[in-house]
Formats: sequence, structure tokens, C-alpha cells
Amino acid sequence: MMADDSPPGIARRFFRDCLLVLGGIVALWLALELLAQFWGWLVLISMLALVLCAALWAYRYWWGGR
Repeated sequence: MMADDSPPGIARRFFRDCLLVLGGIVALWLALELLAQFWGWLVLISMLALVLCAALWAYRYWWGGR
């Protein structure tokens, strides 16, 4: 019963940490691959939103009673 409560050995902790680092690298690679596929659309949508906000600000400034 006491053997089950002992902390894991250094080899087991090292293996677990290596798996966690590998999982993080794979997740980052996957995120970058997905971003590379549609970053152009993200830029286009953000530019359209920026133009819309600028147009709304101009409308309020000139015709909104200042």
C-alpha cells in the first residue's frame, strides 16, 4: 500500500514531460498550419471591419451633431 503512494521515479517523470512537450509542439504546428490556410481571410475580414468602423466614425463626426 505504501508503494502506491510513492512519487513517480525520475525516468517516468522525464518520459511524461517529454510527451507533454511533444504534444505542445504538435498542437503549435497544427495551429500554425490551420492559420496558414486562412490567414488571408482573417486579414480581409479585419480590414473590412476597420473600414466599417472608420466609416461609422466619419458619419458620426460629420453628420451626427459632433
